[in-house]
Amino acid sequence: MAELAWWAFLFALITGVILSFNYRPWGDVFKSVSKLTGWLPYGAFFRRLHYLSGQAFLILTFAHTLEHFLRETYRHIKPQEWTKLVLLFFLSFPLVFTGFILKGDKGGIIAGRVMYNLAQEIPCLGSGLAALLLRPGEDFFLLPYLHHSVILPLVVIFLLGRHRKRLLPKGGLGWTLMAFLAFLATFYPLPPDVPPHVETTQIAGPWFFHGIQLLLRYGHPFWVGVLWPLVPIGLLAILSFIPSSLLKWAKWIVIITWLLHVTFLLIAWCLIPGFIK
Repeated sequence: MAELAWWAFLFALITGVILSFNYRPWGDVFKSVSKLTGWLPYGAFFRRLHYLSGQAFLILTFAHTLEHFLRETYRHIKPQEWTKLVLLFFLSFPLVFTGFILKGDKGGIIAGRVMYNLAQEIPCLGSGLAALLLRPGEDFFLLPYLHHSVILPLVVIFLLGRHRKRLLPKGGLGWTLMAFLAFLATFYPLPPDVPPHVETTQIAGPWFFHGIQLLLRYGHPFWVGVLWPLVPIGLLAILSFIPSSLLKWAKWIVIITWLLHVTFLLIAWCLIPGFIK
């Protein structure tokens, strides 16, 4: 599973580099993306392949973390090694989320504003952290672009080098994954891009954010938009530091928090008409 996740990350990285030559994180970004998709030879294919590779990286990283959680690997490895694994899993979310912002459409703009506003809700650090994530105005997409294209990939590569004995992946499964993703990219429809000027109340963020988006309708932004998403990640990260006598209870708390997240996600998907276009 780890090898497949690493291969998916490499495919996303390579296709991202190809797309970056024709992407401009300033001016009319939506027009830039539309031009990239519609006019650039094979632009739509590479954009779909980049999207699918990113999604595969997130899902496979989750599966890899879940595998180690079920095997209770945190009992047998050094705490810092377990923390690196959980941090890699955590970073897969902002990687995909910042990519969603960079679409430049209505959904991307709203997602960026939500990220900026949620960061400001963090006590003491909020304003400074928000300024590091996004700058409202003409440079709206510049910092998400730097995070998505440079900073976060470099951190992932660094952590992979520390987490694994060998940095580069091996095995024939990677080519199988690439063939599968390339096959999907030939016909898989991307989520529709909504022009920034269109007025609509049915904009949804990335699929993994829908449960939180639902909770933001009813709860305080800090509690449901900042603290609640970090709870299951934080609990996972500290498992290897918990005394053996309390590990059984800690494991069940982690399971319950993740099940609650999945429950809210399914509610957002299935029970709210018009929530997903």
